[in-house]
Amino acid sequence: MLVAGQAQIVTLTLWRFESLAAKLWVFGQMGLARPGIASMAGLNFFKLVGTGAGAGFSTTPNFARYGLFAAWKDMKSAQYALAATPAVKRLSARACETVTLYLTPTQSRGHWGGAEPFHIDSETHATGPIVALTRATLKAKHIARFWSLVPAISSTVENEDQQHFMLGLGEIPYRNQITFSIWGNEADMVRFSRSSPAHGEAVRRAYQEGWFAESLFARFNLLEVDGSWKELRPVQSLLDDLARKRLALNDERKVVA
Repeated sequence: MLVAGQAQIVTLTLWRFESLAAKLWVFGQMGLARPGIASMAGLNFFKLVGTGAGAGFSTTPNFARYGLFAAWKDMKSAQYALAATPAVKRLSARACETVTLYLTPTQSRGHWGGAEPFHIDSETHATGPIVALTRATLKAKHIARFWSLVPAISSTVENEDQQHFMLGLGEIPYRNQITFSIWGNEADMVRFSRSSPAHGEAVRRAYQEGWFAESLFARFNLLEVDGSWKELRPVQSLLDDLARKRLALNDERKVVA
Protein backbone atom coordinates (compact mmCIF):
# COMPACT_ATOMS: atom_id res chain seq x y z
CA MET A 1 0.00 0.00 0.00
CA LEU A 2 1.28 3.46 -0.92
CA VAL A 3 1.39 6.24 1.64
CA ALA A 4 -0.05 9.63 0.66
CA GLY A 5 2.73 12.05 -0.29
CA GLN A 6 5.23 9.22 -0.82
CA ALA A 7 6.57 8.70 -4.35
CA GLN A 8 6.18 5.23 -5.80
CA ILE A 9 9.36 3.49 -6.95
CA VAL A 10 9.46 1.53 -10.20
CA THR A 11 12.39 -0.66 -11.25
CA LEU A 12 13.60 -2.33 -14.40
CA THR A 13 16.17 -5.05 -13.73
CA LEU A 14 17.97 -6.49 -16.75
CA TRP A 15 20.03 -9.68 -16.96
CA ARG A 16 22.32 -10.79 -19.78
CA PHE A 17 23.36 -14.45 -20.14
CA GLU A 18 26.34 -15.64 -22.13
CA SER A 19 26.70 -19.43 -22.28
CA LEU A 20 24.26 -21.83 -23.92
CA ALA A 21 23.71 -23.55 -20.57
CA ALA A 22 22.83 -20.25 -18.91
CA LYS A 23 20.43 -19.33 -21.73
CA LEU A 24 18.62 -22.67 -21.45
CA TRP A 25 18.46 -22.33 -17.67
CA VAL A 26 17.04 -18.78 -17.64
CA PHE A 27 14.37 -19.67 -20.21
CA GLY A 28 12.92 -22.08 -17.65
CA GLN A 29 13.28 -19.55 -14.85
CA MET A 30 10.80 -17.23 -16.55
CA GLY A 31 8.15 -19.58 -15.18
CA LEU A 32 9.84 -21.07 -12.13
CA ALA A 33 10.95 -17.75 -10.61
CA ARG A 34 7.47 -16.19 -10.61
CA PRO A 35 6.22 -17.47 -7.22
CA GLY A 36 9.35 -16.27 -5.41
CA ILE A 37 9.21 -12.87 -7.08
CA ALA A 38 5.46 -12.48 -6.47
CA SER A 39 5.97 -12.96 -2.72
CA MET A 40 8.47 -10.07 -2.33
CA ALA A 41 7.50 -7.64 0.44
CA GLY A 42 6.53 -4.16 -0.71
CA LEU A 43 5.82 -5.27 -4.27
CA ASN A 44 2.72 -3.73 -5.90
CA PHE A 45 3.10 -5.02 -9.46
CA PHE A 46 5.57 -7.03 -11.57
CA LYS A 47 6.14 -8.53 -15.01
CA LEU A 48 8.94 -10.80 -16.19
CA VAL A 49 9.83 -9.88 -19.76
CA GLY A 50 11.94 -10.95 -22.68
CA THR A 51 13.47 -8.90 -25.49
CA GLY A 52 13.95 -9.06 -29.23
CA ALA A 53 17.22 -8.97 -31.12
CA GLY A 54 19.21 -5.75 -31.45
CA ALA A 55 17.57 -2.97 -29.44
CA GLY A 56 14.67 -5.32 -28.84
CA PHE A 57 12.37 -4.22 -31.65
CA SER A 58 12.61 -7.39 -33.67
CA THR A 59 10.52 -10.44 -34.51
CA THR A 60 13.60 -12.52 -33.63
CA PRO A 61 13.81 -13.17 -29.86
CA ASN A 62 17.00 -12.58 -27.88
CA PHE A 63 17.46 -15.58 -25.61
CA ALA A 64 20.40 -13.92 -23.84
CA ARG A 65 18.52 -10.97 -22.33
CA TYR A 66 15.61 -10.88 -19.86
CA GLY A 67 14.12 -8.39 -17.45
CA LEU A 68 11.93 -7.78 -14.40
CA PHE A 69 9.68 -4.74 -14.38
CA ALA A 70 8.27 -3.96 -10.93
CA ALA A 71 6.48 -1.28 -8.92
CA TRP A 72 7.10 -0.87 -5.18
CA LYS A 73 5.68 1.05 -2.27
CA ASP A 74 9.04 2.76 -1.60
CA MET A 75 12.77 2.73 -2.35
CA LYS A 76 13.74 0.78 0.76
CA SER A 77 11.41 -2.10 -0.15
CA ALA A 78 12.72 -2.21 -3.72
CA GLN A 79 16.40 -2.21 -2.78
CA TYR A 80 16.01 -4.82 -0.04
CA ALA A 81 13.87 -7.23 -2.07
CA LEU A 82 16.06 -7.10 -5.17
CA ALA A 83 19.16 -7.75 -3.06
CA ALA A 84 17.75 -10.45 -0.77
CA THR A 85 15.11 -12.45 -2.69
CA PRO A 86 16.49 -15.92 -3.62
CA ALA A 87 14.78 -16.02 -7.03
CA VAL A 88 16.33 -12.68 -8.02
CA LYS A 89 19.72 -13.57 -6.55
CA ARG A 90 19.83 -16.80 -8.60
CA LEU A 91 19.18 -14.88 -11.82
CA SER A 92 21.85 -12.28 -11.02
CA ALA A 93 24.38 -14.95 -10.03
CA ARG A 94 24.07 -16.75 -13.40
CA ALA A 95 24.03 -13.55 -15.48
CA CYS A 96 27.19 -12.09 -17.02
CA GLU A 97 25.73 -8.59 -16.65
CA THR A 98 23.03 -7.22 -14.32
CA VAL A 99 21.62 -3.74 -13.84
CA THR A 100 18.65 -2.13 -12.09
CA LEU A 101 17.20 1.22 -13.05
CA TYR A 102 15.29 3.04 -10.30
CA LEU A 103 12.47 5.30 -11.47
CA THR A 104 9.58 7.32 -10.08
CA PRO A 105 6.46 7.94 -12.21
CA THR A 106 5.45 11.45 -13.25
CA GLN A 107 2.64 10.61 -15.66
CA SER A 108 0.57 7.53 -16.52
CA ARG A 109 -2.57 6.77 -18.47
CA GLY A 110 -4.06 3.44 -19.50
CA HIS A 111 -3.97 -0.09 -18.14
CA TRP A 112 -1.55 -3.01 -17.98
CA GLY A 113 -3.23 -6.38 -17.59
CA GLY A 114 -6.38 -4.62 -16.45
CA ALA A 115 -4.53 -2.73 -13.69
CA GLU A 116 -3.29 0.83 -13.26
CA PRO A 117 0.18 -0.02 -11.88
CA PHE A 118 1.69 3.45 -11.55
CA HIS A 119 0.61 5.99 -8.94
CA ILE A 120 1.59 9.64 -9.32
CA ASP A 121 2.52 11.65 -6.27
CA SER A 122 1.34 15.26 -6.61
CA GLU A 123 4.74 16.56 -5.46
CA THR A 124 6.74 14.63 -8.08
CA HIS A 125 7.48 16.56 -11.28
CA ALA A 126 9.47 15.73 -14.40
CA THR A 127 13.09 16.76 -13.93
CA GLY A 128 15.10 14.47 -16.21
CA PRO A 129 16.55 12.25 -17.33
CA ILE A 130 13.12 11.14 -18.58
CA VAL A 131 12.04 7.57 -19.23
CA ALA A 132 9.19 6.99 -21.67
CA LEU A 133 7.31 3.69 -21.54
CA THR A 134 4.57 2.46 -23.83
CA ARG A 135 2.89 -0.91 -23.47
CA ALA A 136 0.20 -2.42 -25.68
CA THR A 137 -1.71 -5.63 -26.20
CA LEU A 138 -2.25 -6.00 -29.92
CA LYS A 139 -5.45 -7.39 -31.38
CA ALA A 140 -4.61 -10.54 -33.34
CA LYS A 141 -5.89 -9.19 -36.65
CA HIS A 142 -3.57 -6.14 -36.43
CA ILE A 143 -0.31 -7.85 -35.37
CA ALA A 144 1.09 -8.03 -38.92
CA ARG A 145 0.30 -4.34 -39.60
CA PHE A 146 1.97 -3.26 -36.38
CA TRP A 147 5.16 -5.19 -37.00
CA SER A 148 5.39 -3.93 -40.59
CA LEU A 149 5.91 -0.40 -39.19
CA VAL A 150 8.31 -1.31 -36.38
CA PRO A 151 11.63 -1.29 -38.36
CA ALA A 152 11.15 2.30 -39.57
CA ILE A 153 10.23 3.57 -36.09
CA SER A 154 13.09 1.69 -34.44
CA SER A 155 15.63 3.08 -36.91
CA THR A 156 14.36 6.63 -36.37
CA VAL A 157 14.56 6.41 -32.58
CA GLU A 158 18.00 4.75 -32.60
CA ASN A 159 19.38 7.60 -34.72
CA GLU A 160 17.90 10.35 -32.53
CA ASP A 161 20.76 12.23 -30.80
CA GLN A 162 18.76 13.09 -27.67
CA GLN A 163 17.75 9.47 -27.06
CA HIS A 164 20.30 7.88 -24.73
CA PHE A 165 18.98 4.32 -24.42
CA MET A 166 16.17 2.24 -25.91
CA LEU A 167 14.93 -1.28 -25.48
CA GLY A 168 12.00 -3.29 -26.77
CA LEU A 169 10.50 -5.70 -24.24
CA GLY A 170 7.69 -8.23 -24.44
CA GLU A 171 5.54 -10.49 -22.28
CA ILE A 172 3.90 -12.65 -24.96
CA PRO A 173 5.91 -12.64 -28.22
CA TYR A 174 4.47 -10.38 -30.94
CA ARG A 175 1.25 -9.62 -29.00
CA ASN A 176 2.29 -7.82 -25.78
CA GLN A 177 4.89 -5.19 -26.56
CA ILE A 178 6.72 -2.64 -24.39
CA THR A 179 9.01 0.19 -25.49
CA PHE A 180 11.42 1.72 -22.98
CA SER A 181 13.54 4.75 -23.85
CA ILE A 182 15.61 7.31 -21.93
CA TRP A 183 15.87 10.99 -22.89
CA GLY A 184 17.85 13.89 -21.48
CA ASN A 185 14.70 15.87 -20.73
CA GLU A 186 10.97 15.96 -21.40
CA ALA A 187 11.20 18.60 -24.14
CA ASP A 188 13.48 16.41 -26.28
CA MET A 189 11.16 13.44 -25.94
CA VAL A 190 8.04 15.47 -26.82
CA ARG A 191 9.79 17.07 -29.80
CA PHE A 192 10.70 13.68 -31.21
CA SER A 193 7.21 12.20 -30.75
CA ARG A 194 5.67 15.16 -32.59
CA SER A 195 8.22 15.52 -35.39
CA SER A 196 8.91 11.90 -36.39
CA PRO A 197 6.80 10.95 -39.45
CA ALA A 198 7.19 7.19 -38.88
CA HIS A 199 6.25 7.41 -35.21
CA GLY A 200 3.34 9.76 -35.89
CA GLU A 201 1.93 7.57 -38.65
CA ALA A 202 2.06 4.48 -36.45
CA VAL A 203 0.29 6.22 -33.56
CA ARG A 204 -2.38 7.67 -35.87
CA ARG A 205 -3.15 4.32 -37.50
CA ALA A 206 -3.09 2.43 -34.20
CA TYR A 207 -5.77 4.61 -32.65
CA GLN A 208 -7.86 5.26 -35.75
CA GLU A 209 -7.97 1.59 -36.73
CA GLY A 210 -8.22 0.23 -33.18
CA TRP A 211 -5.10 -1.94 -33.15
CA PHE A 212 -4.87 -2.21 -29.36
CA ALA A 213 -6.95 -4.31 -26.99
CA GLU A 214 -5.21 -2.46 -24.17
CA SER A 215 -2.58 0.27 -23.98
CA LEU A 216 -0.58 2.27 -21.44
CA PHE A 217 1.71 5.27 -21.69
CA ALA A 218 3.87 6.44 -18.80
CA ARG A 219 6.78 8.77 -18.04
CA PHE A 220 9.27 8.54 -15.21
CA ASN A 221 12.20 10.39 -13.69
CA LEU A 222 15.34 8.24 -13.75
CA LEU A 223 16.77 8.27 -10.23
CA GLU A 224 19.64 5.80 -10.29
CA VAL A 225 21.41 3.12 -12.34
CA ASP A 226 22.78 0.31 -10.16
CA GLY A 227 24.97 -2.32 -11.78
CA SER A 228 26.67 -2.87 -15.11
CA TRP A 229 25.13 -2.74 -18.59
CA LYS A 230 27.29 -1.60 -21.49
CA GLU A 231 24.49 0.13 -23.41
CA LEU A 232 23.67 2.24 -20.34
CA ARG A 233 27.10 3.87 -19.99
CA PRO A 234 25.95 7.11 -21.70
CA VAL A 235 23.02 7.28 -19.27
CA GLN A 236 25.29 6.82 -16.26
CA SER A 237 27.49 9.63 -17.57
CA LEU A 238 24.39 11.81 -17.91
CA LEU A 239 23.39 11.09 -14.30
CA ASP A 240 26.93 11.81 -13.08
CA ASP A 241 26.97 15.17 -14.91
CA LEU A 242 23.60 16.14 -13.42
CA ALA A 243 24.79 15.17 -9.93
CA ARG A 244 27.89 17.37 -10.31
CA LYS A 245 25.77 20.31 -11.52
CA ARG A 246 23.35 19.95 -8.61
CA LEU A 247 26.23 19.78 -6.15
CA ALA A 248 27.79 22.91 -7.64
CA LEU A 249 24.43 24.71 -7.47
CA ASN A 250 23.99 23.76 -3.81
CA ASP A 251 27.50 25.04 -3.06
CA GLU A 252 26.68 28.35 -4.78
CA ARG A 253 23.49 28.71 -2.73
CA LYS A 254 25.42 28.12 0.50
CA VAL A 255 27.93 30.81 -0.41
CA VAL A 256 25.13 33.30 -1.18
CA ALA A 257 23.35 32.44 2.08
